Amino acid sequence: MDMLFIVLHVLFGLGSFAGSLMLAVGFKDKFNELNTLQKSGILLTIISLFATIAVTMVSKGNMIAAIIFIALGVVACGYLAFAKTKVA
Repeated sequence: MDMLFIVLHVLFGLGSFAGSLMLAVGFKDKFNELNTLQKSGILLTIISLFATIAVTMVSKGNMIAAIIFIALGVVACGYLAFAKTKVA
């Protein structure tokens, strides 16, 4: 039963990871047009997901993977926060 929970945790985590990256890519051109609450919600989702996965990796002794994941999270947030809005 424990193995089932581990497998489900990994599957749901990968789904969340993919979803957060899709948020970053999907809103890159319109992110600066969103209000503060919407921006905060998206950034908090991405930061929380990457932090949760990094903490789990560190707890299992996998520092290199955690550092890579933290870097990916920073890039995803920077991609959103500093992307230029396209002019129509």
